[in-house]
Amino acid sequence: MPCPYAQLIVDDTKHINDSSDSDTSIVDEVLITKTAVNGTGNHHQSINEPLNYATYLRTDLLLSALKCLSHTDPLDNNSPPVHDEHFFILIHQVFELWFKQILFEIDSIRHIFTKSDNVIPSLFNINLRLKRSVKILNILVDQFELLDSMTPIEFLEFRGYLSAGSGFQSLQFRIIEMKLGLTDRFRSSFKTKYFTGTMFKGEQNVELEQAINEESLLIQIERWLETIYDNTSFDFLTVFTSSVEHFIEHGKKQKIMNGIAVETAERDVETSKRLFASMIDSSEYQKLLNNNERRISHKAMLTALMISLYHQQPCFQQAYQMLGLLMDVDALMASWRYKHMLLVQRQIGRKPGTGGTGGFSYLQQTIT
Repeated sequence: MPCPYAQLIVDDTKHINDSSDSDTSIVDEVLITKTAVNGTGNHHQSINEPLNYATYLRTDLLLSALKCLSHTDPLDNNSPPVHDEHFFILIHQVFELWFKQILFEIDSIRHIFTKSDNVIPSLFNINLRLKRSVKILNILVDQFELLDSMTPIEFLEFRGYLSAGSGFQSLQFRIIEMKLGLTDRFRSSFKTKYFTGTMFKGEQNVELEQAINEESLLIQIERWLETIYDNTSFDFLTVFTSSVEHFIEHGKKQKIMNGIAVETAERDVETSKRLFASMIDSSEYQKLLNNNERRISHKAMLTALMISLYHQQPCFQQAYQMLGLLMDVDALMASWRYKHMLLVQRQIGRKPGTGGTGGFSYLQQTIT
């Protein structure tokens, strides 16, 4: 069967160049400049000294950032820190470093969608960056197993030194949520105004407000899918509806042939038709949107379905891979929340969180 949707791909080297990272290095005894173009932020540094491993990676700043607060003897400030606090801080610093890279990848993808309506030439790069994000998220989920090596008693030995500090206050994690597409409609508690009006102040608040006001990746993907639907001459909805109706009727005949009562088979058919109607009928689908049971428009959903059903067609292979990777990101974010919840339950039970949340009860809400 011919591909139902084919978009003209123009060999435009400008698009390809714009979507890739630029890397300029000028070595003249003292100056090194590294610049990555991803549409956001300042990611370059100038080094006024001979370049080596330490100056390139800035290991002096990176490694000196790990400072413990606890003391094995609370009355002696010269006593060594509680052993596991060093480990606890390092794990969370690594979380933040990986969050920074995820944001870098997300911003680069959002930049591609922003600068051109035709992202087909850039889908390969988009998928590479999504794959990297998926692998990073897998690492983050696995890091909870490292934290599990710390017993509840060992954690309680230094937990009091955390004061009001909590992972709940991670600015980067909140920005990741918002740039991916999480909105107040899908938050059960701690709405956006809490983060912008209470939790984050100064430069952090400015950065968060900027992220909130930008288009999320979800909105960009939705608009792109709608564009595909509007530009295809293939009447996908008619063909799909006919195929599903035939499938439902065939299933009914098979059930009756296998000895299932006609009344039961007909009830099953009616149930299937209602579920199908909620997918193909725009007014029924809108009810699901209004009830927060769906996230993207009816037209975008149909396009995603078309891509999924015709994923073996060359024109859809990269798009299908992208949609699958986005689902992986979503699943891994949910897995990260779940692992976090289990860790908190194991370490502190149902005690309140240090950041002012309900601890386990709050984390349980975020999963759903």
